[in-house]
Amino acid sequence: MKQYTDEEIEEIDLRSNLPLPRPIPPVMCKCGCGYRFQPRRRDQVYLNKQHADFGYNHNTRKVKHRNRKNIEKILMRNDSILEKYFKEHKQENCAICFLDALKADGFKVANFIGKNEKDGKEYFFSYNYYFLIGVKENIKIIKIYKL
Repeated sequence: MKQYTDEEIEEIDLRSNLPLPRPIPPVMCKCGCGYRFQPRRRDQVYLNKQHADFGYNHNTRKVKHRNRKNIEKILMRNDSILEKYFKEHKQENCAICFLDALKADGFKVANFIGKNEKDGKEYFFSYNYYFLIGVKENIKIIKIYKL
């Protein structure tokens, strides 16, 4: 084994034999602020916690629940239409009216919370009402009941 002198040791640069570290390139913050930053970790996509919270509340969560919110709006609208017609056409415990009138107000028959079949009839449930659709003299009618 070769022995090095102090002068020879100073001439040898030990760092020259090591591979150069690969720096992480600057990235744009994913919250949408437009800020470019130097990440400390390879998987860091937000500048800090405040930007991560903003990105989650204004981007990720909104996209994830967009369809749910749209359906909730339709169901609330259906329930308010059923309430309106129930109050206008109430006879004892139910209201009977034309289905086309409800559809003209924006009622969506395909959207309901639940369905129950009793005595061969299908009852559809909304938040506060349930209804039965039938045909009388080639005209579709709807019977609305309050829960």
